[in-house]
Amino acid sequence: MKIFLITVFMYIFLTAFSYILDLVQGYSPRTAYMIELSPFKVMELIEVIVAVTLIAFFFLQSVFQIFTKKRSPK
Repeated sequence: MKIFLITVFMYIFLTAFSYILDLVQGYSPRTAYMIELSPFKVMELIEVIVAVTLIAFFFLQSVFQIFTKKRSPK
């Protein structure tokens, strides 16, 4: 779970940093926002499926580990 949170925080920080750099370069806030979202607009369907599948596997593995820890006798 730590790795996931670190990854999310890094993504948020880098996206905010890129957004601020776009604003400093003179783009309007709406244009800078659209630039940040453009990589997701050009993804193929199979790329979206693979990304969603990997995220789902991560969460399923975490849930499975939680349930196996609760069921194992101490």
